[in-house]
Amino acid sequence: MLGGLPRSGITLLSSILNQNPIIYVTTSSPFVEILWRTFNVWEEDTDVGTHNIQESRTPFLRKLPYAYYSELTDKPIIIDKRRQWQGVTNIELYEKSFGVLPKIICPVRSCEDIVASYVNIYKKNNIEFDYDKELTGNRFEICYNQLKDSFNSGYRDCFLLVEYNDLVEKTEAVLEQIYKFIDIPLYEHNLDYVFTTEPEANHGINGLHDIRHVIEKSTTNSCRVLGDEQFSKFQDWNFWRK
Repeated sequence: MLGGLPRSGITLLSSILNQNPIIYVTTSSPFVEILWRTFNVWEEDTDVGTHNIQESRTPFLRKLPYAYYSELTDKPIIIDKRRQWQGVTNIELYEKSFGVLPKIICPVRSCEDIVASYVNIYKKNNIEFDYDKELTGNRFEICYNQLKDSFNSGYRDCFLLVEYNDLVEKTEAVLEQIYKFIDIPLYEHNLDYVFTTEPEANHGINGLHDIRHVIEKSTTNSCRVLGDEQFSKFQDWNFWRK
């Protein structure tokens, strides 16, 4: 699985990993929702009550990924991209469905840099960034709290946290970590030119998921963008470094 925090290099990492001929990284995927709704049919439908039908749930769920992903790719390794995977309830759902814990790659980045990146991209779109409005819900708050709760739970070993600065400055070392984490042979990627094969929806914000073809760190001065007070506030949110 591929989760993480927004503006932390998820699209860049997806594009790099998709160079591997045996790996398919999805765009934002509905599979966790499909799995969740299918799992709960057995509990919500009062007509599904016989022993044989109840016993069919696990075998059926374990066939579901094959049915779904075969419509998207014939590559044997799938990395499903959706930040909701990092929530405790979805980790537990995965374990109940497939009998093992998921492996979730999570790019993270200093929260002050994430917010500054949002401010800049909104400014380029001539939109004023409303801190209270834009950081609530799916944009940031939900995935942040899900990752924080899971990281501080008994599921910490499900995660490989990938720091944005490491991804752009020590890319080869990060890839080696990832391949070790998902337990497949290391592939030699082309890090001189990176491009996205399947663009993400931009939700009306142009450039939201654009990546540079050359891997390089953002030069944004977050303190200058946010001001001292906001910078200090968001700097205190980096729970995984404490």
